[in-house]
Amino acid sequence: MSQPLFCLGKLEETALFEAIEERILALCAEASVKHDRTQTAFLRKVQFAWLSLPRRKVDNGALMLSISLPSRVESPRILYAAEVAPGRWMHHLILRTPQELDAEVSAWIEAAWAMIGPGRK
Repeated sequence: MSQPLFCLGKLEETALFEAIEERILALCAEASVKHDRTQTAFLRKVQFAWLSLPRRKVDNGALMLSISLPSRVESPRILYAAEVAPGRWMHHLILRTPQELDAEVSAWIEAAWAMIGPGRK
């Protein structure tokens, strides 16, 4: 595992990133990881999930998980969602601990992974 650029010098965020990355890769074993200056993408040629630093100061020490899904998910855990293209909804949620990537969030990640399909690698 390599450290994402957006976590450089941030020990708490780096530890959280590593734990969440490990769980996403366990759910989506064939996924690739692409680090950018402001985010890390998980992909199978097509990106399906992203980790980045939240913009709000109240969320210091946390990470934002963004997930692309085929329909809008209604949950109090979703910070906000937007239809970015027909049949593609981007959902954003804040994760403060690795335990928050629980069965519910894992199901969303697995749905995003399934949406892009195995033939896209």
